[in-house]
Amino acid sequence: MATTVQPRRVVETPAPASKDGINWLNIGLMVGACGAAIAAPFHVFLFAYVVLGPLHYFTEISWLHDRKYFTRRTPARRWWLALVVFTIFLLTLANLNPNPGDRIISPQVATALIFLVFAGAAAAIYLRDWRKGLGLVAVLAIGFSFLSDLRAYTWAFVAVALLTTFVHVFVFTGAFILYGALKSRSRVAALSLGVFVCCAIAAVALPAPFSPPTDRVRQLYTGFEFLNKVLLVFFHRDPAVYAPMGIGVMRLIAFAYLYHYLNWFSKTSIIKWHEVPRARARVILGSWLAGGAMFLYDYRLGLTLFYTLSMLHVFLEFPLNHQTFVDIGKATVSFFRPQPVAHAAKSVSRA
Repeated sequence: MATTVQPRRVVETPAPASKDGINWLNIGLMVGACGAAIAAPFHVFLFAYVVLGPLHYFTEISWLHDRKYFTRRTPARRWWLALVVFTIFLLTLANLNPNPGDRIISPQVATALIFLVFAGAAAAIYLRDWRKGLGLVAVLAIGFSFLSDLRAYTWAFVAVALLTTFVHVFVFTGAFILYGALKSRSRVAALSLGVFVCCAIAAVALPAPFSPPTDRVRQLYTGFEFLNKVLLVFFHRDPAVYAPMGIGVMRLIAFAYLYHYLNWFSKTSIIKWHEVPRARARVILGSWLAGGAMFLYDYRLGLTLFYTLSMLHVFLEFPLNHQTFVDIGKATVSFFRPQPVAHAAKSVSRA
């Protein structure tokens, strides 16, 4: 008698329990970060930026370095890293001078350099010939030199200000969550993306009492007010940081920064950023503690030093950001493509 095994359609493979556990953890972190940002937006932001931020910068730069910054070819990586170092050097010199009129580079030049680093990251990944990448960067540099005097260039400055701050902590974080949900096909991962969006909306729109900033907190936050103003102008609102709409934007900023850092630390078991030589781990921990002491000794000096580290980690992540959006496109096509049907097993005959 012959026994036939019927073919069956391949079903979705559920995400491993450990990953769903991390997704549930991140949902809790999102809600907690949102609640904290609504209750005390200025205090929460300063805590996240001063305490969690530097540890995030050190550990992510270490992680990116071990993965060759997600670039595929050594020559391309070298010229792009040279551009990153050159840009960071000039931005740091400019930031050390408190008088904007006496800075070593103008805002137009700084804006152009950051755009070149961003475009150069894509060229370092996708152009096979590194010389073509250098040529592209040179052409863009010439183009920026001709456009820098136009009034529309103001929007380029706004775009760069958002790219290195809010886009980095909110848009790119959301992109990583989306890619994880598409890749894993996990309902919990999809739920986490929905919670992330809802928390952002709640941070802006939910009317709730909050802890107002003291004079000291306002003084400490002065150097960050430009981000609030840029976001308010971008959405065609009055750039009043401490007005009701400004408080909603502040809550969104605080949520985005706090969750961005918490998300990084929650995924230790997935991306393995903690797996480094002991000597490097000691350097990272010692540098973080020294940075904290620097903030306590002289807040503005600590802010200046960690501004450089913050910008460096943003720049070094650009190749990963480009790659993530390409992967989202591929994963989206794969997600909506009909699943393959398993081959029918051969009939097993026996007497």
